[in-house]
Amino acid sequence: LKTYVNEVKKNYDYVLIDCMPSLGMITINALAAADSVIIPTQPHYLSAKGLELLLRSVSMVKRQINPKLRIDGILMTMIMPRTNISKEITATVKSAYGQENQGV
Repeated sequence: LKTYVNEVKKNYDYVLIDCMPSLGMITINALAAADSVIIPTQPHYLSAKGLELLLRSVSMVKRQINPKLRIDGILMTMIMPRTNISKEITATVKSAYGQENQGV
């Protein structure tokens, strides 16, 4: 995948790789081929747990495979600003990851 992405990115300013919400080999290969990652998540309990797992995977890929990999931001989607759970999880994600990820 990295070889293909390197060839394709000569013709484009950006190459986006949209992965399934799982931590399988496809996602690991995408992280190995990427320069940066934007992580979409929802303000729900299970999404927050998935975010933790993905951040660990990004850290592992950065350490072992792709030292140039960086997180450009965490994109909160499907926010329902009137619900308490949405407010709480958005605030928690922002306080936990907002300093190093300005895009939260």
